[in-house]
Amino acid sequence: MLTNYLKIAVRNLLRSKSFSAINIFGLSVGMTCCMLLLLYIRSELSFDKHQQHASDLYVMAQETIIGKANKDAGSEMQASASAPYAFALKSEFPEIEQVARLWVNLIDDKSMLQIREGGKAVKSFYETKGYQVDSTFFELLSYQFTEGNPRTALADQHSVVLSEEIAHKLFGTASALNKLIRIGGTAGNGEDFKVTGIYRDESARSHIDAKFFLPISAGWIGGFLRTAKLDFCCNNMFVTYLKLRPGTNPAQLQQKFPAFMDKYASNDLKNVGFDKKLFLVSVPDLHLSDQLKNVVTPTTSTTYLYILASIALFTLLIACINFMNLSTARSVKRAAEVGVRKVMGAERSSLIGQFLGESMVLSLLALFIALGLVMLLMPVFNQLTAKSLQVSELLEPGIMLAFVGLALLTGLLAGSYPAFYLSLFNPAQVLKGKFANTLSAVALRRGLVVFQFVISVGLVLATFVIQEQMRFLRNTSLGFTQDQQIAIPLSSKEDNASYATYRTEILRNNQVLGASGTQYYPGINNASDFLLYRPERGVMTAQQVKTNWVDYDFMQNMGFKLLTGRLFSRQFPGDTTNRIVVNEATLRAFQIPLAKAVGQKLNFDWQGETHPYEIVGVLKDFHFENLHQTIEPYSFLLSGRPNFNYIVAHVNTANMENVLGFLEQKWKVLHPDEPFSYTFLNEDFQKNYVAEARTSRIVSYFTAISILISCLGLFGLAAFAAQQRTKEIGVRKVLGASTTNIVLLLSKDFLTLVVVAILIASPIGWWVMNKWLQNFAYKIDIPWWIFVVAGALALSIAFITVSFQSIKAALMNPVKSLKTE
Repeated sequence: MLTNYLKIAVRNLLRSKSFSAINIFGLSVGMTCCMLLLLYIRSELSFDKHQQHASDLYVMAQETIIGKANKDAGSEMQASASAPYAFALKSEFPEIEQVARLWVNLIDDKSMLQIREGGKAVKSFYETKGYQVDSTFFELLSYQFTEGNPRTALADQHSVVLSEEIAHKLFGTASALNKLIRIGGTAGNGEDFKVTGIYRDESARSHIDAKFFLPISAGWIGGFLRTAKLDFCCNNMFVTYLKLRPGTNPAQLQQKFPAFMDKYASNDLKNVGFDKKLFLVSVPDLHLSDQLKNVVTPTTSTTYLYILASIALFTLLIACINFMNLSTARSVKRAAEVGVRKVMGAERSSLIGQFLGESMVLSLLALFIALGLVMLLMPVFNQLTAKSLQVSELLEPGIMLAFVGLALLTGLLAGSYPAFYLSLFNPAQVLKGKFANTLSAVALRRGLVVFQFVISVGLVLATFVIQEQMRFLRNTSLGFTQDQQIAIPLSSKEDNASYATYRTEILRNNQVLGASGTQYYPGINNASDFLLYRPERGVMTAQQVKTNWVDYDFMQNMGFKLLTGRLFSRQFPGDTTNRIVVNEATLRAFQIPLAKAVGQKLNFDWQGETHPYEIVGVLKDFHFENLHQTIEPYSFLLSGRPNFNYIVAHVNTANMENVLGFLEQKWKVLHPDEPFSYTFLNEDFQKNYVAEARTSRIVSYFTAISILISCLGLFGLAAFAAQQRTKEIGVRKVLGASTTNIVLLLSKDFLTLVVVAILIASPIGWWVMNKWLQNFAYKIDIPWWIFVVAGALALSIAFITVSFQSIKAALMNPVKSLKTE
């Protein structure tokens, strides 16, 4: 019987080649999209699931409640905490087996690595993503070491553990173990470190994208931990990992944290005027955390995955709808077959089985084509999504089983209605030739076409809204001059020592309009802040204010607009002592009128001492961070000595290559062994919108694919409708109907369905995209023209698709159409 069903299925495929091709192609494209997106979603959901102690591994996060006396001050959720928490928690709670801290370098965004092999030139590289951790780190998090022992790799203060990528870059194919590397910047202070371990890169499946690890006892942070007065309230810059003992209930442990805070942190918190609440987050849940926006690397919103899953589902649904529509539309051609089979004694269940079997055969054939397309498109998809998915993942038994299940489910879904519909035919009426498509079947086909285009139009609307928001992010005035600003890192003490000389040299070029040192610049993370308060209102009203140390000309070179007062000036030597320039948001936070801002004092309490700061100038608000965040209080302080992370050069030239060559030449004179590195400020700012840009690309591509699949179905239905009305068209042509009249006649019904779809999709699309825009503090209002353009685009595509068949039918010779009458 199965062999018979298979033969019939193959014969039907060959008998209706065009309809079969449309069905198979549509299903295979829909499956390809679904499979690619499911692989991506699986990758996102698998972050840190490989950890050996995944079920017992947690990060201690905290909610900081700022300004307890100020109900408008709000709170901040973060995954980093003060240094003493880790070991205090371990000593207090026997449920905690081991702890480790990780420090993300908040000062340098990259470190200089140098190797000095005897008789060879010095090799220097700038590398990002270097982290400093406790020696216990590899007891908690699992890394596959190819060389060295993870348990002892960071026991020595001057040890370094490298990823295979960095080891190969520095030492080629030779073993890197026990080789010496000089590490500059705040990470290594220009000291030598011995390579004690090599590991396989885990960044593709971990929230830690490390290229190398250093001991937390090394460099600037090591000195800070040894000499600073550590407390439980400030310097929240350590990610604290906890490994719980097997069987520990994390919820019960978390309930003990308030008492822990009262015992260890209450006095420190009371002195600075804010409070904290501790909570645990499972490490495998970090990557998709909605509570925490950043844990070593930025987290991913689950909303983003829901969007991709919806696109995958809808694309496959559109392909299934095509199958259902074309199968029911062609039911007349198979009515006689069903009638004969019923007369010969076929049960309805066997007919349903036959038709479902045929759809399964089509679906499995589409699956094989889809698998080939997935393998072919994998590199392009990886480039689109910034992933490193492998073709080998397709061959995993679980994945293959899932995809076969998807194909069978698709076949079942696509073939269910045609199977039940065809099996209901009355054999007597069918064999008398009285069968025609029922009203319910026609209504269902129309409803499914509307549903297809609701999805397609909705995706078109989403694409337009996302692109408009991205254009807004790129073009919105940020409150400063962002173009032609070149940021050059100062990664060592030697760089800062030669800062004044280098600045003087590059300013000799008339294409360099200005150059100035700074700790941070717009577009990168600024981790420094003060808790300031007005003296007359007390420390309990403290507000968090971002701080940045700059040279005299930084604000002028950046083009910030001064509203009142003055900027720092060499004519005022006292500017280096507790004088600040603030933005408008600072005045709003402290309820200071602009007219009374200059001369206003703001206090900062630190380790038992009060430091008063005087406002000397106010800047118009500017975006130092991306447009996801509202503009926050911000202040500039004048650095009394060259101790900057960057020098930012403002240039004015159309020939950027020449000025970059000049900057590099002057750099090499002063730093012959250091590579010249730079970034453009506007490009760094746009890096904050990588996730949105990726979403825009994915939605755009898959929108085009969904429209293509919808049009395939529309093309097939239009061809069938034209075929069914061949004689009617012939009669109309004989009676004088023009080609235009016939094209409009055949197109009208389909275009009406598309108009209905547009009317349904528009309010749904507006609501969904409005929710998406809530992720941005600064966003567009969805313009009316987007709905007009999306509707016009859908109508145009539908008309072109349908009119192709309509014109073909209208141009037929009516003699051929009517010769059988």
